[in-house]
Amino acid sequence: MTPEDTALRLARQIREEVGPLLGTSDARRRVGTAPGGDPTYAIDETAEEVVRRALGGLDDVAYFTEDQGWVVRGSPQVFYLIDPIDGTRPAAAGFENCVVSVAVAPYGREVTLEDVTYGCIVELSTGVSFEARKGGGVAVEGREVRPREDVAVDRLFWAGGFRGQPVVPMAIVLEDLFDVPGSEGAFFDHGSAAYSLTRVATGQIDAYVDPGLAAIEIVPRLEEAFLQLGGGHLLNTVTYDVAAGYLVLWELGLPCTDALGRPLQDVPLFDGQGRATPVSTVAAATTSLHDDVLHAVANGLQRVQALY
Repeated sequence: MTPEDTALRLARQIREEVGPLLGTSDARRRVGTAPGGDPTYAIDETAEEVVRRALGGLDDVAYFTEDQGWVVRGSPQVFYLIDPIDGTRPAAAGFENCVVSVAVAPYGREVTLEDVTYGCIVELSTGVSFEARKGGGVAVEGREVRPREDVAVDRLFWAGGFRGQPVVPMAIVLEDLFDVPGSEGAFFDHGSAAYSLTRVATGQIDAYVDPGLAAIEIVPRLEEAFLQLGGGHLLNTVTYDVAAGYLVLWELGLPCTDALGRPLQDVPLFDGQGRATPVSTVAAATTSLHDDVLHAVANGLQRVQALY
């Protein structure tokens, strides 16, 4: 079995076993805290156990999950970067916007997003799957991929999220996207970065905007507010949330950078302490729309910098 087959089989096995928990009260039962500071719920625990069983019998394997961190046995050639449930809260609530995300890259702790060779995203509620192979395009089972054409920013359908981020300064950063005349656009907080990235691919939304890390970079004083909300942790989107989704968009030729417009390909998958690397993101359906969104975020960052 190829690493790609293993990854997709794992994602589908997780879906099969957590499916009965979607929308149940037991799914929301808190059972611990992940190393990165995120709460761990019973539905997370079930998904993590699937990973342990599915990969536990392999002699040469390396993988990383949100709760387990690094697991290495034997002499692996590749490793699996796994988010067993991206969108735990939507999953617990029984919503559609929750997925399994698995990325495959050469084994090593200094690899970057550019090194990811394969990514798969499987929707927990529907079984729809997105597969991306570096240089090999994207295959989707169960849904049509049709990115939207250019739209004006004041008619933008876009997604982002505020969980773990100080809402007032982040709203200021995003003011030019929120405060538009006519109320023609729409904002969606899907609760899953991977799901949102695939919605750009399907054309259901025009852009995904996650500027949290960029705000801290431009206004370092904001980090204290982030840490306070996270109980001492920076609860930001990290590479295991988005590596597979980025590859989907890149293989479709859609623009996807950090929130300051810089390429993401050179971002290490892990920081110097072996933790998944935080990222910011602006992804859009077209280059011109991507430029417009970056401009709006830059204006917002300037406002926050002046106020803080």
